[in-house]
Amino acid sequence: MKELVIILLGAFCLLVIPAHAQSVFNKGATVTVSANTIVAVQENLTNEGTLTNNGQLIISGAWQNLGTYNPGNGQINFNSDQPQVINHNDQSFQRLIISGAGEKIFSANITIESELALQSSILRSENDAKLIFNPGVIITGGSDASHIIGTVSHKGAGQWLYPIGDGTLYLPVVINNVTDAAAIGAITLRDLANGQTLSGTFEIPRLSNQRYFELAQTGSLASATITLPLRDDNLELADLARAVVAGSNAVAEPFASLGQSASTGSFVAGSVTSQTAPALAFYAVAAITDDRTVEVFNGISPNNLDDLNAYFRIQNIEYYPANKVTIFNRWGDRIYEARGYNNADVVFRGIGKAGKVPAGTYYYLISLGDGSKPRNGYLEIR
Repeated sequence: MKELVIILLGAFCLLVIPAHAQSVFNKGATVTVSANTIVAVQENLTNEGTLTNNGQLIISGAWQNLGTYNPGNGQINFNSDQPQVINHNDQSFQRLIISGAGEKIFSANITIESELALQSSILRSENDAKLIFNPGVIITGGSDASHIIGTVSHKGAGQWLYPIGDGTLYLPVVINNVTDAAAIGAITLRDLANGQTLSGTFEIPRLSNQRYFELAQTGSLASATITLPLRDDNLELADLARAVVAGSNAVAEPFASLGQSASTGSFVAGSVTSQTAPALAFYAVAAITDDRTVEVFNGISPNNLDDLNAYFRIQNIEYYPANKVTIFNRWGDRIYEARGYNNADVVFRGIGKAGKVPAGTYYYLISLGDGSKPRNGYLEIR
């Protein structure tokens, strides 16, 4: 590829000079960077015209897009070792590269069409600007030295990686197995400060004392799970088997366990994946108690939107994979039976063999499959 430096002097005047890059000001011109062309600007680039990029733009100063930027098939690389301001005017980049040591500050929403490469330095939001990933975007890099500070949003089906952090630590979140093509999910990292703490339900003695994550979603994530980072959250765990994802619809309300379907690494550099779908607003890593006593929550509201009371919850049933759960109506007819009940994908949500069951009182029988005496009692469906 050949390297060019350009200065736009007028509405339709383009001067190409094979020397050190200068500031570029496009005042109303229609300009195309062709394929296999590199345009390197060592100072600032301001666009008040129409700029189509099918090649490569390398910018070492501020980027002010006050006109129209057509991302074409090109890429744009912000590579300064000094702080850089990116005002993209709520438009798209096809391929965005973040390099150099200087922090990059974006003050309006940016949409990524196909690729984000976090090679070095921090990409920081101002004015509540979001970084938005369209379906199928490839994200590479991501580290303590290079991540996003601010709200990140994904669209469409697939696996959603959120390469976020706090400026010191890389704290990526992943939402796995999104099947709804119309789904949108935005994640924001929230640090705990000024004595703020999170509280948990009875089975959660400890939650992260460092951070939590806020999820704003539309569409369905019913088939998904959420993976949170473990980075010095002070859970005081003996092993990762007790680490879970916990969630709540309000930060001030108790967080409840969403279980663990997988974990990686360690408490200082690892992750934990939920067992149930992310249907709540706030999430944090947590430690569950060592107690494996089964406790039955015998009241459910199938239409409850927070998902915590929307199903028949049997605390710690997942420790007994050979279990069998049977539910009868008041006449003794069996309306539901399942083996391997786990509060996740094998769960009673008020739907029996004949469809949705009416509100009322039902009878349950739980066999743990470990030789202990079956448990029984009444279940209220509201």
